[in-house]
Amino acid sequence: MRKYIIYIILILSLFSCEEAIEWEQKGEFTPRLVVDAMITNKAGYNYVKLTLPVSQSGEVPNIVSGANVAVRTDETDFVLFTEDPINPGYYSPESNIRGVVNQFYLLYIAKDQYEFYATAAMIPVVPLSDIQYYEDQQNPGNYRIIFPESNNPSMIRYIADFTDFSTGTSQQSVFYNYNLSTVDVNEFFKPAKESLSFPANTRIIRMKYSLAPDHERYIRSLLSETEWKGGWFDVMPGNLHTNLSAGGVGYFGASSLVIDTVFFE
Repeated sequence: MRKYIIYIILILSLFSCEEAIEWEQKGEFTPRLVVDAMITNKAGYNYVKLTLPVSQSGEVPNIVSGANVAVRTDETDFVLFTEDPINPGYYSPESNIRGVVNQFYLLYIAKDQYEFYATAAMIPVVPLSDIQYYEDQQNPGNYRIIFPESNNPSMIRYIADFTDFSTGTSQQSVFYNYNLSTVDVNEFFKPAKESLSFPANTRIIRMKYSLAPDHERYIRSLLSETEWKGGWFDVMPGNLHTNLSAGGVGYFGASSLVIDTVFFE
């Protein structure tokens, strides 16, 4: 089905034309806070990270310390998040919170005279399938993972932990794979990207997160501005989708999470 969609896109592109359009600007929006936050069904995998916006690509953002952060888990219960003294700008729950499927969550952040809100709903995650891999022909002795395709929206984080027993040194690589339910032209014609290559004696940790429809929309807008840039059918730069209230950007997500570990001998 996906290849027929590609054919249709190619045919339409042959008959398309370009027309210059002037957009009327109605002022600039200056965000005050960047939020990266997640609630999951597993204790220890819940966090809120706060930084300030940057004006240039590649600029290191400044962290935001001293904020009041809380998540409402139901109509009356709030869980407070405290800042990590070793990792400033990173906030963790004071109690072992575990998210529940079909539950709505409210994130509240207060800093100085500003307040920010976001809501998110958690949906179930489809279990992980057996891991598939093949031998890396360009790097004999190494292997590459075959990333699964699915119409169930999800984000899978791969952590490859390799230890060289001859030297005692260890290396770690992280790779993300996304499955989205809808189709974008720039997704089909995105620039080539290397997959994760790893040697024997590597431990692979897979962390699969469910994506609610609004969370998927944020991921799609993020990929359109990052990994999918530079392809044949590029898109005009735009603002990322967010569920933060006015003045905030980023996203607060609620995801079901499953984790497994595979060791390649």
